[in-house]
Amino acid sequence: MIKRCINKVGIFIIGFLTVFSVSAQTVKGSLVIHPEKETASYNRFMLLGTNAGVFYEESYLMNLDFQAYLRDLKPGILRIPGGTWSNELYWNGNRVRISEESYIEPDDWRNAIKQGKNPITVAFDTTRYKNGKWDVDYSGYAPGFRIHDLDHHLSDYHGFTDVLFLHKFIQAFGAEAMVTVNMGTGTVEMAVEWVKWTKQRKKYAREPFDVKYWEMGNELDGDWELGHTMADRSKMDAAEYVRRYKKFATAIKKADPTVKVGGSVASNMGLAFIEELIKDQGAPIDFISFHAYPSRDKDRDFVKMINHAAEINHAVSRIKKWLAKYRPEDKDRVEIALTEWNIKVAEDITTVDLTNALWSAVMLGEIAKSGLDIAIQWDMFSTTETGGHGLFNPKDPGMKPRSQYWAMYLWAHFMENKMIASELKAPEYVRTYVTRDNGMMAVMIVNGSKTETLNLKFNMPGLQKHTQMTEVSFSKEQYVLNTETLIPDKSEKPDVKQITMNRDNTISVPPFSIKIIRFSVKK
Repeated sequence: MIKRCINKVGIFIIGFLTVFSVSAQTVKGSLVIHPEKETASYNRFMLLGTNAGVFYEESYLMNLDFQAYLRDLKPGILRIPGGTWSNELYWNGNRVRISEESYIEPDDWRNAIKQGKNPITVAFDTTRYKNGKWDVDYSGYAPGFRIHDLDHHLSDYHGFTDVLFLHKFIQAFGAEAMVTVNMGTGTVEMAVEWVKWTKQRKKYAREPFDVKYWEMGNELDGDWELGHTMADRSKMDAAEYVRRYKKFATAIKKADPTVKVGGSVASNMGLAFIEELIKDQGAPIDFISFHAYPSRDKDRDFVKMINHAAEINHAVSRIKKWLAKYRPEDKDRVEIALTEWNIKVAEDITTVDLTNALWSAVMLGEIAKSGLDIAIQWDMFSTTETGGHGLFNPKDPGMKPRSQYWAMYLWAHFMENKMIASELKAPEYVRTYVTRDNGMMAVMIVNGSKTETLNLKFNMPGLQKHTQMTEVSFSKEQYVLNTETLIPDKSEKPDVKQITMNRDNTISVPPFSIKIIRFSVKK
């Protein structure tokens, strides 16, 4: 009788307990799951992308330990050439760059200065600087270079690799590629030639670089970006961004109608320029993109940080409303992409300790719920003296992943592609995400308390007491950061074991940990 009733309404009930404290160290919670009520579907590997930059050492990307970890993560998309550098980069330096290397040796610069010489001439043909821009010969390719102002004066640092190497790297991994073109200081020709160049390899009996996504500029709503302040000293506004976008995107689509173009690459969830871009019917749009670093720089409170993560749902909802209002015929075709995300802008201890694993597990849950099509974490290797956005610290000889990597790993290996409706009653530092696909249910539980164990009682009619389940755990048992070197002393795969549902139908989640419970359900 019970089985028939439950099947009729299609509801599994996990726990009936009102949340209450059992002791100073243990709390209880309840979760109701509606297994037939799908709230979102997605390709989770397209939500597990990451960014790569021309400022990386090639040796970082060639490190075999790093490559093994990245392959195990299975990112669906990789974005280049590196955030802010996108608005400062001449992607091709043919006949401008003299040096055969992808970078200029620092000793060469220092020695040239000591000798009273112009260090730029060590590696550049300065005669090709004409009318405030560099005359690149697009009939060939050489490593690109970086400028530092609107007059296109050369920077003294041009990165350690180049876009050719990054394209080869992406192709080797079989991931989708996204390129952010220089719309801050670059020209339409510069962008179009990059699109055309990616296809030219077939002339040499090689597979062309298949770049599906082309993004127009990077965070041009921000005064830190080269190009936000224009030659007349005025600031980039929505009208100017849309004007440039249409020129660049139209030309790129003409050069290759099969690619996807998008913007506005807004710097935060304020979504600058996006409504105006969608509203302008003359702008070709295949995807809308923006960035999110939701936590405040001084945030340490876990509840505040995960509440900020949930704001992604409001941002995506606003974009969907604008698409429905201004482009109803395209509202289901245009993709929405979060092309940079991390816990916060400031690279402090929370970006590299266990906090970021728990926070990122929640952020990815909110990303999956929101209806995003693409999400690309920032980034592979960024590191400062106080923290780092990178999934890896390149100073670590063993390239052990930082904690955020393991949150992405948990979603890649143990969660599914359909979000299922659920109702949680638990302390505010607890978050749960329920996914289902191919006859499997996966419940992720994040316990953000550093002192209290969460006991979650499973009262599931139809579930036998001795049901076999897979329990996946990630906590301080797997990840320990050396707070002096900011290199993990321990960084190991989550613990995976088979369990049998106990007599009390209770799952225990230790303080400050992530646990996933997987079990079979009828299709």
